[in-house]
Amino acid sequence: MGLSSVVTLPLLGTAHRDAALRRATEQVRSQMWRARADAMTTGRATALVFDRLPGGGWRCAVVQDGDDDGVRRNDIATGLDYQVGRILELEADKAGLGFIADCDIPNPSGDGLLAGDLDDPVRIGSGNILTFTAQGTATSGTLYFSDGRQMMRAIRVYGITGRLRTLRWKIGCDRWRIAHL
Repeated sequence: MGLSSVVTLPLLGTAHRDAALRRATEQVRSQMWRARADAMTTGRATALVFDRLPGGGWRCAVVQDGDDDGVRRNDIATGLDYQVGRILELEADKAGLGFIADCDIPNPSGDGLLAGDLDDPVRIGSGNILTFTAQGTATSGTLYFSDGRQMMRAIRVYGITGRLRTLRWKIGCDRWRIAHL
């Protein structure tokens, strides 16, 4: 019984973290699909707006353009652009947006290591706003998710088509792989 516990407990921990990471990624991905569908059915730009919380986590809200100039933070503040749906919160101490600390992470594009600000897992533009348009296009970029220890996932958004691709990576692997749902 003792040996099986020594072998099983770490595997259960890894499986639990993997499931939590997958769940966090899929929650955000489903918000993206909802925003894209809303934009195409209403004819109004619809965006995911990301805000960093004081404790290090992230908040994600789906916001619709109310004045035909795109989703903007000043319009959100005045109520011209308005929230549709629920707010998703990703806590700092759980699987969510982030990177694995002190680790060389390969670039998902396949060229070298990931560069830039490793404190910013929301790489979708200066305002952390991922917009989907009525024409089916989107803001290009990548969102990075981590279990904080050894596994990561990324959602890549291809602007011209608005398509999404989810990738996975773990320490010890030389490249990202497509994550099948």
